[in-house]
Amino acid sequence: MPEVSGDWGRNELDAFVLARLEAAGIAPSGEADRRTLIRRATFDLHGLPPTPAEVDAFLSDDQPRAFERLVERLLASPRYGERWARHWLDVAHYGDTHGFDKDKVRPHSWPYRDWVIRALNEDVGWARFVEMQVAGDVLFPHDPDGVVATGFVAAGPWDFVGHVELREGTVDKAITRNLDRDDMVATTMSAFTSVTVHCARCHDHKFDPISQESYYALQAVFAGIERADRPYEPAPVMSRRRGLEARREELRDDLARLAPESLETPEVRRLVAAREAAGEELAESPPLPLPSSPSNGWHSAIMSGPAHQKWVEVDLGRAVVLDEVVLWPARPVDFADTPGFGFPSRYEVAVSSDAGFSDPRVLTAHVDADAENPGDEPVRVRSDGSPVRVIRVTGHRLWKRYEDWVMALSELQAMAAGQNLAAGAEVRSRDSIESGRWSRRHLVDGFTSRDRIGAERPGVMRRRALEAAVRRMDRELASERQRAERELYPERVKAREVRAGELREVEARLAILPEPRLVYAAASDFRSEGNFKPPPGGRPREIRLLERGDVKSPGALVVPAALDCVDGVSADLGPDLEQEGARRAALARWITSRDNPLTWRSAVNRVWQHHFARGIAASPNDFGEMGARPSHPALLDWLAVRFRDGGGSLKDLHRVILNSATWRQASVGDPVRAAVDGGNRLLWRSPVRRLDAESLRDAVLAVAGTLDLTMGGPGFRTFGFKDDHSPHYLYEDYKPDDRATWRRAIYRFQVRSVPDPFMETLDCADSSRSTPVRSETVTALQALALLNNRFMMEQAGHMAARVERHGGTLQERVTWAFALAVGRAPAAEESEPMTGYAARYGVPALCRLLFNLNEFLFID
Repeated sequence: MPEVSGDWGRNELDAFVLARLEAAGIAPSGEADRRTLIRRATFDLHGLPPTPAEVDAFLSDDQPRAFERLVERLLASPRYGERWARHWLDVAHYGDTHGFDKDKVRPHSWPYRDWVIRALNEDVGWARFVEMQVAGDVLFPHDPDGVVATGFVAAGPWDFVGHVELREGTVDKAITRNLDRDDMVATTMSAFTSVTVHCARCHDHKFDPISQESYYALQAVFAGIERADRPYEPAPVMSRRRGLEARREELRDDLARLAPESLETPEVRRLVAAREAAGEELAESPPLPLPSSPSNGWHSAIMSGPAHQKWVEVDLGRAVVLDEVVLWPARPVDFADTPGFGFPSRYEVAVSSDAGFSDPRVLTAHVDADAENPGDEPVRVRSDGSPVRVIRVTGHRLWKRYEDWVMALSELQAMAAGQNLAAGAEVRSRDSIESGRWSRRHLVDGFTSRDRIGAERPGVMRRRALEAAVRRMDRELASERQRAERELYPERVKAREVRAGELREVEARLAILPEPRLVYAAASDFRSEGNFKPPPGGRPREIRLLERGDVKSPGALVVPAALDCVDGVSADLGPDLEQEGARRAALARWITSRDNPLTWRSAVNRVWQHHFARGIAASPNDFGEMGARPSHPALLDWLAVRFRDGGGSLKDLHRVILNSATWRQASVGDPVRAAVDGGNRLLWRSPVRRLDAESLRDAVLAVAGTLDLTMGGPGFRTFGFKDDHSPHYLYEDYKPDDRATWRRAIYRFQVRSVPDPFMETLDCADSSRSTPVRSETVTALQALALLNNRFMMEQAGHMAARVERHGGTLQERVTWAFALAVGRAPAAEESEPMTGYAARYGVPALCRLLFNLNEFLFID
């Protein structure tokens, strides 16, 4: 602790500030008045103004620790997480669209935003806060937030064209991936350690001791992931699923141990011989010719489990009497060896005489037990002799594809007197992939997945008959072996049947679990889209040092490593880094090491910045040679060590700062002290700060009485939207009376390429890049927007209605309006002209005026 001569101060923090002031020969300012303190603290911790009732309660609380209790109340509120999440999301450059020239919607980014809010409200320790965002899925596999938090790695812009449309193996594709990893490296190292490592992409860092090799070693950490939608589940569902999956594996192991004996009875030997002969004939027969069909048929949306109901129906246009309904199974080109592709194991066929399907009649049903897959053979369902207009096929248990489930049919025929009345009819379905050779219209186009119906080419029928015969013999052989085993080993069969029953029950319970949710996050395994595919084999891609950053000039292979220029921690991330997750986990632990001074300094510096308008080091993303020197280096280290050793509690850090005499100072200027320290770097007074765009918008809603405090979920949109290959975001279509948009601005849908004009005018952060410090401008456009923007006009009207409901004389209503807007009554010299203004132009005009007061727009 520094030695100081004065007795000013409330805690240790103040000694560091006072020491610098005494060395400069100036004294600190006195404490701000109570109204200023509650307004300042509420905006600092909530980004909202205090209510008149909260101001009155604080002013009337004459207990010694009144302010400390105020701080505790503010920290305990969920509004705290919403306010401070905004600061972090600026650094992470979070957005709800991809950015670049095709700025497509990113519908699943918001769970990460909500996690940040939740983590801050729960005061998650800083080490865990960091580790969750870099490698939570690896370090905390049983915490569903571990997946969601890695939305940090994926929060930045993403080039749709480069990833999805550019083909593999091109230079442009390599450039796209290189730039994408660069953003991951830059964001991670700038956000958590305040190091500009990305400056070493094309050459050794020109100012800091960071080599190109170190930079590409960090790229190697992220070489196995992409930005993509990733499934996750709430903790209770995850726990149930993992328990059921563990039990399923146990039962499968038991069934494997209880596998049928290889019995060789005379009948088994006869069937084996017949099967071998049929198999040889099938092997010698010509393979199926290439398909001549232009289509595969209809295909449902892909599901993550079998217990989903799918349906497809054909409307014949009029009610007719049918002979039969014929269902042709699919055998698509890319699943040529899979007859019966997509045919549901449990299904029913129903018909109705009207288009609305109001009087359904079931023709056939297989819903209580699995039906045999028909292979390539058509399924024929006799009609009931009543008029039919709509034929609906419903799948109750879907067909397993890979690790997902689908329903598909290649053709549906409605036969009457030898004619197919379904040809070209209207097809409707619950959903459809509508892609390539799959479409609703292909269900009635007259083609199976291979040929036109009734026009099979030579050899096709013979080949299919042989395949059907082999499948039949396989069933007969299995049945005979089961019969023989049942006769010779009844106890073993009984045990297997019990396990199989348990397994079916477990799988049924798994199937009814809700589908996993999605979050846009760091992912190594995801569904391909165009040319955007996971790393081959799930292994990290090879990273080489690029001469001058040029992908056409690859140099030596690099291995994952951290920075070798940080005293106290080794750049070696350890052995066993073949797996992608191990690399990120090792880097996360390197960042949060107790001996890594950058991490802890970076965190406390960011918090300090948002309480004093400027960090102790004014370049919060750059602690390097070109960054700003700290104004109070000893204080920075004292705070960093206290923060680290106290478990990384942000709320405790807020307590230390807000309960200091330094933070409580008045903001009044002084020419004598200003002559020594005009920029207030030594903190001889509290800085005057303008509200940021989100706080201003939220404050307007709060004062107007319209603020909706609903938390979480997808962001609200202040624009009209036209989806296209390159979407259109139409802010001119925004309706300011839309109550869905009256939530806190943290929940606003953020478009990268076309930012909200109102928020941009107020210096909102650009979500296309990390914004550790926001610009703060004063422009005529801001004044015009605050007076005339449709949102401001709408809310002025609501505030006026709130004031009118308060009742009383016009002067009393003006006094109430002042209390709402700035937390005080108008001064004597304000009351009369303001009341006269309201009388002449109306209370809504008065409210517009209050919204434009410097006292409303600034925190002092």
